[in-house]
Amino acid sequence: MSHSFCRNNRRSVALGAVMVSVLALAGCDRGAFEAAGWRDADLSTRDRVRMAPDLIASGRIDGLDRAGVVELLGEPTATDKFANSDLVYLLGRERGLMAIDHQWLLIELDRNGRVAAYRIVED
Repeated sequence: MSHSFCRNNRRSVALGAVMVSVLALAGCDRGAFEAAGWRDADLSTRDRVRMAPDLIASGRIDGLDRAGVVELLGEPTATDKFANSDLVYLLGRERGLMAIDHQWLLIELDRNGRVAAYRIVED
């Protein structure tokens, strides 16, 4: 085997390992939920996308009424999308290197006006 083949092969393996690491880390940027940071988030960034998993995991909106959700998260995003959801919040561009879609937080209220369900979706 020639030395140049081994050197090129090692370079290819190293480059592949770097690419796999970058792709793995691209979906792992999470941040702690902060109400003020959420409300003031620049929607051209992924601040809300990073905070949303922590918000969901914390259960902070479980059982809140509409006013409680708005106090915590701010006014919902004005949109014609997701007409079956009671409250809709734009999170920002999806995670990943090739982000083209947006992520949204959809919140449904029960007949008593309290949070019954919520989920994150992409459009």
